[in-house]
Amino acid sequence: MLEGICDQRLLVAVSFAAYLLMQSFTRNYEDRSTEHGFQFVFKCDVCGDGYESTFVASRAAKRRGLFNKVASFGGVVDSHAWAAGALGGQAYKTPEWEKERETVFQQASNEAMAHFHRCPRCHKYVCDADWNEEAGGLCMEDAPKTASEVGAATATVAKEQIWDKARAGQMYTGDLKTEQTICPNCGKTSGGGKFCNNCGAPLGMKKCAKCGADNNPSVSFCGNCGNKL
Repeated sequence: MLEGICDQRLLVAVSFAAYLLMQSFTRNYEDRSTEHGFQFVFKCDVCGDGYESTFVASRAAKRRGLFNKVASFGGVVDSHAWAAGALGGQAYKTPEWEKERETVFQQASNEAMAHFHRCPRCHKYVCDADWNEEAGGLCMEDAPKTASEVGAATATVAKEQIWDKARAGQMYTGDLKTEQTICPNCGKTSGGGKFCNNCGAPLGMKKCAKCGADNNPSVSFCGNCGNKL
């Protein structure tokens, strides 16, 4: 029991030391290391696209796997069984494993560095897609490519002009009356002509012979003077 506690404390100390030593050229990276090996993804500070380093198998895992097979065959209990429960199933993170990870991380960092550029203005690390060599070596956020900006600006202006012309055309003003679009006889869309497209009923307003007021064609008496239409 005491041996397990000592192993746990040693593992925590080694892990913290490895964290201090694992300094990448960029802080924007993801550690995908597992019990079986080591791999890291270094990401662009602008678009977030990542470069995945070469996977390196863990030598400690291979030796431990071989030991467990031999121990299991001989009926010996795995010495890491208690530590696995105490550390949430991460007993493979031994000092030897941490040392391996530190070494592989530095190799992966050097490998990925060749695929990134450091902007001298904002100090971000960016991928080739976000690097503007034409501007003397700056990231796309600080120095967008001229052709791209011209294309974006032209498209924006064209879109604004299209909307302005559509508004000026007054294709629909909102002044149409319901009785001019809905047939009072059948209740369906009339088509906007003098007669309904569905039932043929006249759609013009009824003019009162007595007072001259316009009335809906469906009414029988004038709404202004009460005269029979």
